[in-house]
Amino acid sequence: MSDKSKEYRAVVIACGRISGAHAHGYQSNNIPIVACADINQDAVNAFGERFGIPKERRYLDYNEMLDKERPEIVSVCSHHHLHAPMTIDSAKYKPLAIFCEKPIALSLGEADAMINACKESNTVLIIGHQRRFSPQYVCAYNALKDGAIGELVSMEAHGHPWTSLLVDGTHTIDLLRWYADDLPISWVFGQIDSRTHRSAWGSLVEDATISIFNFNNGIRTILTLGGANLTKDDGNAYFEPLWKGVEGSNYHHIILRGTEGQIEIDGDAPTPGRPWVRLIKNGAIKELELPKLPSAHAEIVRLLIESIETGSKHLLDASSARATLEVIIATFESSRKRSIIQLPIDIKENPLFEMINLGEI
Repeated sequence: MSDKSKEYRAVVIACGRISGAHAHGYQSNNIPIVACADINQDAVNAFGERFGIPKERRYLDYNEMLDKERPEIVSVCSHHHLHAPMTIDSAKYKPLAIFCEKPIALSLGEADAMINACKESNTVLIIGHQRRFSPQYVCAYNALKDGAIGELVSMEAHGHPWTSLLVDGTHTIDLLRWYADDLPISWVFGQIDSRTHRSAWGSLVEDATISIFNFNNGIRTILTLGGANLTKDDGNAYFEPLWKGVEGSNYHHIILRGTEGQIEIDGDAPTPGRPWVRLIKNGAIKELELPKLPSAHAEIVRLLIESIETGSKHLLDASSARATLEVIIATFESSRKRSIIQLPIDIKENPLFEMINLGEI
């Protein structure tokens, strides 16, 4: 915790479920939350009551809040389609930092506009891929870096039957990139099914996904997501997901394969009857002990203050989130082009949205 933490004041834009995690992160670092904003009066009042914000500092217009409060730190906790405009608007008031939820944006054009706006205002921009600070994923990371499975060769990951790339896949890709030392990805080969044109968290999302991508050191990765709602008229599945329902263990289920063994993580919650994180080596299964860590958001905010004060690059810097979004966009483009997509790409819009709008899927 910074000795200078009392100098910083935080505000929260959008008072839904994840806003509470941001607030606890600030409270853990003795940073006061001085104001909040939401278009829903009930939501802003509930957040205000919960975190002791006076009624006169509960706003329905976030720009009014930013203009009057001039905070040092801004949290953007809105639905996905508002991340870019709210971050760009916030940067106009020159806060020291903005902590925006994931995904960074819905297109690379939006992400670049956010990053550029924050560069111009000298604002640190981080994105909420907080699972890099969760004990089960840290446990696997530490074992991997300690050489428990030798050299990392490939990774396999699966999401729950109702999820998609922009909702939960962004977390999974972020974790896979972390395990591969955030190395550049050289190509992406993907396929999606988007027959229902459904929406989630303010954005169109696909129904099922498979994405294969290759890091520039040769590590091969495969990711599958969704598929639960792809059924024929007789109720039989077009596509059979790995799991029937949504459980913690099938959020970000990850397998790391090395030259000497593999590590398997049961995602956000353990499966009853087996170790949450396990090392499989020489025919034996060993439970790996989870480290005792501070809450993810407390550590994220602590490192954010460190970035403000020292100029150090945050583990959740926006450039990392942009790299994750590039994999998502490349997966959509690969499905559209029916070919491997070489990275980096220069695609400013979202191919999924374009395909749906043109009636191509």
